[in-house]
Amino acid sequence: MRGEGERMGVVRILLPLPRALARVSPRVGGPLLGAALLRCLTPGWVWMRPQPPARRLAWSAEAVAAYRVLLVGEHPGRRDRDGLARALALYANALLLAGRHQDALMAADESLTVPGARTSRAQAASVLHTRAQTLTEAGPLEEALEAARECVAAYRHAVPRRRDRSLGTLAGALRTYALVLGGLGRAEESVAVYEECAGLLRAMSFRQQQRVRLVKPRVLVELTGGLRALGRYGEAVEVGAEAREATDEFPAWIYPEIMLPLRARLLTDLARCQDVTGGLPRARETAEQAVAVSRTLAERNAAIGEPWLVEALECLAHHLGRLKKTGEERSALRELADLCTRLTVSSPEVYEPRLAQALDDLAFCCEAEGADREAVEAGEQSVAAYRSAAERSPQTYEPELARALANLTIRYYGTGSPDAAVAAGREALAITRRLAESDWDTYQPLTARRLRVLARALRHAEDDAGALACYEEAETIVRELMEGTDRERYEAGLAVTLSALATTLRTAAKAHLAGDRVDEAVTALRSLLALTRRTDQTDVHAACLTAFAVARAQAPDEVRSAWQRVTADPYPSFVYRIPAVHKASATN
Repeated sequence: MRGEGERMGVVRILLPLPRALARVSPRVGGPLLGAALLRCLTPGWVWMRPQPPARRLAWSAEAVAAYRVLLVGEHPGRRDRDGLARALALYANALLLAGRHQDALMAADESLTVPGARTSRAQAASVLHTRAQTLTEAGPLEEALEAARECVAAYRHAVPRRRDRSLGTLAGALRTYALVLGGLGRAEESVAVYEECAGLLRAMSFRQQQRVRLVKPRVLVELTGGLRALGRYGEAVEVGAEAREATDEFPAWIYPEIMLPLRARLLTDLARCQDVTGGLPRARETAEQAVAVSRTLAERNAAIGEPWLVEALECLAHHLGRLKKTGEERSALRELADLCTRLTVSSPEVYEPRLAQALDDLAFCCEAEGADREAVEAGEQSVAAYRSAAERSPQTYEPELARALANLTIRYYGTGSPDAAVAAGREALAITRRLAESDWDTYQPLTARRLRVLARALRHAEDDAGALACYEEAETIVRELMEGTDRERYEAGLAVTLSALATTLRTAAKAHLAGDRVDEAVTALRSLLALTRRTDQTDVHAACLTAFAVARAQAPDEVRSAWQRVTADPYPSFVYRIPAVHKASATN
């Protein structure tokens, strides 16, 4: 290996000589220059660090030009044709790395069609692999899938010669195939291919593994993420541990542009899986490691590292919340919000919704620590971010906007801003009603919930009539929902609604009596009495009993007279209805 590296160094040093000779005599110097450049582009020593993309592009372009000159004559040699095909294959790969996708496809196609060239199976497979990788990045993915299948089939039948071993492997082709399947949403098939690839890598000898040393950690990291996406968390943790060993084999200074993103992704996925499998403290530790790696990456390359830092901070904040570490969660969310605010400037469609969610979570943390004003401020910022996101994609983000508005409604009336609470509550309800028109099953239950939130805001704004209307509509909606097959799902919501309605009616009756509005007080009492006929809830009956007791104490004759004016029913002397279950017990 050391000798190979030394020979490579000599070839690079001597490149000016065949260049000069090729300028003087292309027929003599061209083959030497082409062979030297191909040698530099495909080193035999597996631990030799690849040349920078710009240099690989320049060398491969120079090799293609040198061989093209040789094919212009009357009788080009077979080796010259072979050299051009190989140079074009390497040029296509260099163009791919440079992001010149159309040029890469053209070079790959030309490499396979050089007249009279003897292209080995391994070289043809590598060209097909370059084509598949290019289509994976540039699309369409359907074409990339076909190309990936072809390159996998080609590698399965290829027996690479020594000079072809650096052109690619079946493991690399399987990884590309799995990536394309994942991009097309075929997650189970993608994971199956990853598992085949991982099995192939595990079965390799140490010497064979040196040629795929960068493929193995990538495959294991991506397999961990795929298993997590399928909900196979236990398997993901096992593969993740193996992936950590594979990534830890490389010191931080070797391939940092590859290994640091891999470690950040792996640690984030692993932390989320550990949370599900019951290792919450371990999950937090792993998430903290993901944040540390992502920060290092962001310091080296902000464009690559900051998106991973967002992922890691979201993961860490989630685990801190699960552990009830509110102060630490608040700090992580504040950093996350600041980072997303900065990234939103250049990529609002990606980071503005994440900013909105981080701010909403931050508001909950502030609220839990008694920082109510800060909670309101964070909630307002969350609503603003969701509103902006909903303008771009209403179908995706209007439900989140309604949720954030409902949360803000609660915070407003909790901090003594009833008018703002009512405005936010009405908007949340209006959005939810509109969503229910197209998806009744999902949003009609939420409509009842938003009605209750608005009702509480109206009560704080001393609009009892508006609050009563909201609670009564919420009761109607919930009872309609309970007519279906999933009755138990809505029982708790009905109980909350009826309790709030009873409390509001009792309060309204008391307020009307205090203001000498006897007729309105009787209306509230009659509604409260009717409510007791619809439920056996003890707190509802207690509210009714208390309301009538207050009425008898404050204005017995006026209430009785008003009652008799609006209804033929006698004024009740006893309003507490014993629940049916208690009656049955009493008779036994």
